[in-house]
Amino acid sequence: MKRFVLGVDGGGTHTQCTLFDVGANKVDMLDWGPTNHEVLPGGFQQLKQELGEMIDTLCRKHKIAPRNIVSAGFGMAGVDTKLQDKIIGEMITELGIENFVLANDAYLGVKAGCPAGVGICVINGTGATVAGINSKREMVQIGGQGHLTGDVGGGGNISTAAVRDVYDCLFRDGPYTIMIDMLFERLKISSKHDYMDAVTESLREPGTRTEYAKMVFEAANQNDQVALDILQFIGRELGRSVNGTIRELEFHDVDVIDVVLAGSVNVKGSNPALVDAIKEEVILKNPTREMNFIVLHHPPVAGAVIWALEGVYQGQDLFEKVLAQLN
Repeated sequence: MKRFVLGVDGGGTHTQCTLFDVGANKVDMLDWGPTNHEVLPGGFQQLKQELGEMIDTLCRKHKIAPRNIVSAGFGMAGVDTKLQDKIIGEMITELGIENFVLANDAYLGVKAGCPAGVGICVINGTGATVAGINSKREMVQIGGQGHLTGDVGGGGNISTAAVRDVYDCLFRDGPYTIMIDMLFERLKISSKHDYMDAVTESLREPGTRTEYAKMVFEAANQNDQVALDILQFIGRELGRSVNGTIRELEFHDVDVIDVVLAGSVNVKGSNPALVDAIKEEVILKNPTREMNFIVLHHPPVAGAVIWALEGVYQGQDLFEKVLAQLN
């Protein structure tokens, strides 16, 4: 029987699904839409449908069945609680895959960014979550449930901060920001009294939040203090989550703690203020520890593949081989 492993990085905007053979050779890569039940209109039921269609597409293309997938790694946005893990895990089993690892997608950054699979990942893309794995394979996730856990970061949060701070300047005597001019031009308005109607309508359009988040970075590049304050605040808060992860997992048996910075905001942000604030907060609160900050340029799905292959080859170093095929 042909034997394969599957790696899935499931996010709120898009998903990557990768098929490797058990010799750690890439067979295929499939791009898919969102697979976070929290953003899908049909919730868990639609998630099962999306996963089923995605896996079926790969299987039909390569003339295999789910039973040929002997190990799989699923890093899924929206796996934040034990109940969510249980529900989604049962879905995967019902789709015919029996041997798999399921965790929040933030953990993929540890597997894809840290050669030993030990460290912390700050994923900052559509949303923001921090997750860590120590050498005892203990795992901790901090954040991932929005306002319930006080999450900041992610394109949605940054865009909301921009809209709020522009409103603050217009109506609450807040500090001036060039984002007013940027937003007014984008919205094609000239009066502040048209602002809320125009901005709420614009947020119904796909991609608007990403556009507004990029605007914050553009304003920061022009030394706009309000934009810089947004980025620095988010960076400090994410740094606090990293500090909490260090406290929970301790990492006493490593000399250097790897901290992976992943997600479109961390990797592609055009101004360094946010990432610099993460680093400053972590270094400040851990003066006796050495930190190694790694910007993840590899696709996080590589972490899912490595995790899946570990289920087939215990103890074998697969890190470099997998990354070389996914760059």
